[in-house]
Amino acid sequence: MSFRWFASSCVPERNRRKQAVLGLTLLVAAGCGGGAAQKGYVVQGTGFAFEAPAHWPVTRKGREVQAAQGTRLISVALFPLQRRFSPGLWDKVVPELDRAAAAVARQQQGTVIDPRAVTIAGQKARRYDIAYARDGKQLVERIAFVLRGKSEYLLLCRYERGGNTEACDRLLTSFRLAAA
Repeated sequence: MSFRWFASSCVPERNRRKQAVLGLTLLVAAGCGGGAAQKGYVVQGTGFAFEAPAHWPVTRKGREVQAAQGTRLISVALFPLQRRFSPGLWDKVVPELDRAAAAVARQQQGTVIDPRAVTIAGQKARRYDIAYARDGKQLVERIAFVLRGKSEYLLLCRYERGGNTEACDRLLTSFRLAAA
């Protein structure tokens, strides 16, 4: 995306008052919002958005968006569901999600710890921590399943066991779904 395209799509061409308001807004944001800009930035995906830590490079592949630094990782992947999910199906879906988390744990040669129901983006969700070892490091992958309509959003973050969970916590609290 070129800057010229971006600027032309955001700056009103004909209305000078709107241009002045936009310019003033940008000036105030640049002067007063420096601290927040250093903490993180919003990453957009297909039908979702979340906040990533500043300076973590973002990569996109298909319907997955991830940001990583070293062994730390946050990621959201979108998968289609064969059948439409409705909240009334929640009790039937939880055992399937438990099996999926157990399969991820087996793949990592780890164990599922702390499975729980949570609310993410206003939706009932299921969250799991999976503890495992890789390359001499004790790691935790936190995965959360958010279901809406015919879409499954898989939120994943990885951190060293006992380490800083701020990026992971931010992923789960900042994740937003686009309007349906």
